Amino acid sequence: MLEWEENYFIGEGIREPEAIRRKIEEGKPAAGVYLLTLPGNPRNLMEILPALNLMQSWCRELCPKIIGMARGKEEAVELSRKILMESYRRTGTFQVSEYLKNR
Repeated sequence: MLEWEENYFIGEGIREPEAIRRKIEEGKPAAGVYLLTLPGNPRNLMEILPALNLMQSWCRELCPKIIGMARGKEEAVELSRKILMESYRRTGTFQVSEYLKNR
């Protein structure tokens, strides 16, 4: 089962986030949707991956905690920038996981 941040970030292009989340949870295609996750690699700040990747069971098993959803890669990059800047403003660091714990 996928792990989601309770109040995950949603890009402006996402119209029905809960319906899209259900599709992703059920392993159905969510074309054009990108997910922001906490990093699987500790050297990264966060990761962006196409939701279509999660149709593969091995990818679902390895997926880190999902912290955001965006329509298209450009919006995902912009949403990640927004999260990083908000984290920096509130904590003085780019440690997104720490920022989310106190959000």
